[in-house]
Parts: sequence; C-alpha cells; structure tokens
Amino acid sequence: MAEHSGYDELPVRRFEGFPRGGAIAAAVLVVAGAIAFGAALVVDPARAWRAYMQNWMFFTSISAGAVMLSAVVVMARGLWSQPIRRIALSFVSFLPVAFVLLIPILIVSGTYYLPWVHEALPRGKELWLNVPFVIVRNLVLFGAFVCVAVAFAYWSLRPDVAVLREESAGVAPAVWARFKRDWRGAEAEEVRASHNTATLAPILALLYVFSLSMVAFDYVMSLQPEFKSTLIGGYFFMGAFLGGIAATSLLTAIYRRVLGLEDAILPGNIHDLGKLHFAFSIFWAYLFWAQFIVIWYGLLTSEQSFVIRRFQAPNGTIAVIVLFCLFVIPFFGLLGVKPKRTPEILAGFSSVVLIGLWLERWLLTYPSWYPPTRIWLGWQEVGVGLAFAGLLVASLLWFASRFPLLQLWRPMAELELLGRGEDAPGEEVTQLT
Repeated sequence: MAEHSGYDELPVRRFEGFPRGGAIAAAVLVVAGAIAFGAALVVDPARAWRAYMQNWMFFTSISAGAVMLSAVVVMARGLWSQPIRRIALSFVSFLPVAFVLLIPILIVSGTYYLPWVHEALPRGKELWLNVPFVIVRNLVLFGAFVCVAVAFAYWSLRPDVAVLREESAGVAPAVWARFKRDWRGAEAEEVRASHNTATLAPILALLYVFSLSMVAFDYVMSLQPEFKSTLIGGYFFMGAFLGGIAATSLLTAIYRRVLGLEDAILPGNIHDLGKLHFAFSIFWAYLFWAQFIVIWYGLLTSEQSFVIRRFQAPNGTIAVIVLFCLFVIPFFGLLGVKPKRTPEILAGFSSVVLIGLWLERWLLTYPSWYPPTRIWLGWQEVGVGLAFAGLLVASLLWFASRFPLLQLWRPMAELELLGRGEDAPGEEVTQLT
C-alpha cells in the first residue's frame, strides 16, 4: 500500500442532524419491505421466512465484513487507511440490529429452515444437529462478536469524540457524553485507546471467523445434512469480507462527494481501497475453485449433489451471474490504475459485487429448499430485502449524524511508524484533535 502523510489536519465531518432525505428513503424502504414480508407470510410463510434468512445473511455479511476491514487495518498498521477506516467502522451500527433480527430466525428455524428436523439424520450428527444447540451456539457466538465489535468501535471513537465534545461550543449529540467518562486527558486517552483497539482487533477477528462459520455450517451446509465441507466456513466469511470492502468503497464514494471530503480522502486512498477490492475478488474466486474442484473430482455423490443443484438449469443461470459479478467483471474492470483511483468507477464495480453477493447468498440456500423447476427468486426476496436495506441505511445515517466520519487521532503503533512515537528523539506525540 502507498504511504500517505499530511493527515494531521483532517477535517471534522458528520451530518448535522439526521438527513431528512435519507430518513425518508430509509422509512420508505422499511415500510415497503414490511408490507412485502407481510404479504409473503400470507401467500407462503415458508418462503417469506426463507427470504428473511437470505437477506439477513447478506446484510449481516457486508456489515460484519466492513467492521472487520476496520479491524484488519488496525492490526496491519495501515497508515493509508486513516481517512476511510471510520467509514468502514460505521457499519457497526447495523450489527446490534442484525443480532435482534437473528432471534426470529432462530425461533422459526425448526419449522421453516432446517429440513433435518423432520428427517432421519446421518449417523453421528445427532448431537450437533439439534435445534436447541443451534439456537444457543448462534446466539452466543454472534452475540459475542457484536459485543466485541461495539467495544472496538467505542475505543476507536473515544479519543475523537471526547475531545470534540470538550471543544464544541454548540449542541453536541447526547451520545457523546458517554465518551467522557473517566477521561484522563487527550494524550493519555490516545495511548489507552491504542492499547485497547490493538487488543480487541484480533479477538474480533477470531469471533468473526467463528460466528460467520457457524452461520454457514448451520444455515448453508446443514440444509443438506449429507453434504460435508471443511471450506464452507472460510468461503462464507471471506465472501462477507469482500462484501465489506465493496460496501465501504461505495459508501466512501458517496460521503466523499456529499460531505466534500475530496481534500481528505485522496486518490491514493481510493487506489489502495481499489487494490484491496481487486485482490479479494481474486481470492473469492480462488476459494470457490478450491472447493469446487475437490468436490467435483472427489466423486462423492453426497458432496456433488450440493454442487449439481446449484449449477444445473435453471439455477445455473444465477451461478453464472454470480461468477461474473464477484470475479470476472471486477477482475477485468479493475485491472488498470484509473478505475481503482476514480471513486465513481470503483463505486460502480462495488455495486456489481454487492449484487453478486446478494445472489450468491440466495444460491447457497434456495436450491436446498426448492426443486429446480424454476428460479425461486421473485418479489418475496426483493421485497424483504428492501426492509433490510432501509434498516441498514437508517443505521449508517444514525452513525454519520453523531460521529466524525474521519478518524482524527492515530494509534501509537502508527505514530511510531511515522517516527513520532514516544521513543522518537526530539519529538512529542502529536495530539490529533
């Protein structure tokens, strides 16, 4: 990644109050989605809840992946990422909502999602595949991930928010008061936040891996209990990470234009984000191929049936679209430098990837529920998705109207890389306020 300097004077940018247009758009999406979900429950309750599950998987995936991106750049000491890491972190606002939305899924799992509840299980799977255990392990693991993500966000925000509240002459958001508790001064708090974020980031990464892998095991792989894959967890959470990068790229382009951040989020930052986008599109294709080739040439009927259901007509059409959206189009489109440095172009490719990931989450689940007589993709799935999109938009706007969207302070490890740490001779730690 390129090395960027000159971020000590990053501007304080957030929406002053909840944007009226955004609030209306979010409300319209939620209401339209709720109506569609209600209508789907009347027509076909099973399909309504399955559409709910598919959309929960997608929107939770991109939100968790974006938060994970903000943690990864902290662990990697990514100097380039300072202007964009807070935008990635803003997706943490949706994770508590996702946890609440998970509870109805767990309640109706035995009725609408998990076919093995009413079937004879393969020998040896009785202990693992039982509904109470599914509920407990998903609640505990995903709940722990959400709690650590919120704690990571708190310590990432604390140095900036507390100083801004202290210096603000106007009315500050009410939530800012919580960030001044036990305040020890700007410099001491930056050291404290550096330590806590560096400690929480790897814990968050482990919980991300375990919790999303558990979702893949319970709500993808177990839909066909005879199917076994040791790679499905990694494939699922790395797809979510790609979705998080795409969502961050799209939101960065939007905020950069709307909030006038062209002088803070430089073409070099966009270029680095584009390179990540390009690299993880390739990595997604690698994981897909690594799983596909082993299953296909392993000649195990129990495993090949999972692949055949998704590649035979008519589902094969969706599979081809997914391949093009997640790999072919971003690979060839982002080969050059200009697309990776131009926010609008990168945002376009990010939108394609997000569409592909939404279809990929559909492809992972629906062929296990329905026979391949037609493509089971219609107003139910799209309609329920509108409600989730509205909740995500509302969550992001809530964050953007309360917290600065650019991280003003730097962790101590990054200051040391810049030669401005405590051990740097003749220099003091710069307080970025």
